[in-house]
Amino acid sequence: MKVLVIIAAVLAVNCIGSRHKIKTDDLSYAVSMTPQIYGSDGRVKAENIGLEIIGDIEVTHRYWSLVYSFVPLGDTTQQMRTFNQTIAARGGQAVINFSVENEGCDMNNFAYLVAPAVLPFFPGCSKITLRGKIVRESPTR
Repeated sequence: MKVLVIIAAVLAVNCIGSRHKIKTDDLSYAVSMTPQIYGSDGRVKAENIGLEIIGDIEVTHRYWSLVYSFVPLGDTTQQMRTFNQTIAARGGQAVINFSVENEGCDMNNFAYLVAPAVLPFFPGCSKITLRGKIVRESPTR
């Protein structure tokens, strides 16, 4: 009986999906989850108050895992590189209104049709999207 309880607990902790870690340490630019960010002079800047909005940024990548998401396949390094390259290409210095969205893929719904014996080997999927507004400091007057 104890073995069944332990197995049920392990299965309840993880499910079909994907387990990946987003590390902003890999970003080359400052990001803020608010509409404000510190400028090079150490003062808080916002849109039209020391900041020029260049445009929106959105980078999405699909990630896969196996064995109830215990075994992630791939890492987020390439997504962070793409995020950095997009900011650089647009001449940005930072990102405001930064957000991370983790959304399950439609394919995960098929897991309910799979026999429990096969379920650990069914690939789980998630889409991770990084969003924000690319900004640069406005010239001071």
